[in-house]
Amino acid sequence: MIATELDSVWFHGNPDRRFRLRQLTSVEMRQWAIPSEPGFTAWCIVRCEDGAIRLFALPNGVSWNEDDDEIASFFGQLEEVT
Repeated sequence: MIATELDSVWFHGNPDRRFRLRQLTSVEMRQWAIPSEPGFTAWCIVRCEDGAIRLFALPNGVSWNEDDDEIASFFGQLEEVT
């Protein structure tokens, strides 16, 4: 199951993508056991095949390359930590 209905819609509109990188919604942020520190933005990666999610935070203003292979690699690194 995909994390949210919006993620499902996004994957249907981007059928060539395996991962989605996006900022957490306000509801998701309230449910995160470890909230991001001031000066950081909470993000998540959603994997299409099973809807798995990995949460992380980056300093505000940091940009990210949305290349699927790079996101997959980072997802794998986050998976090893959890």
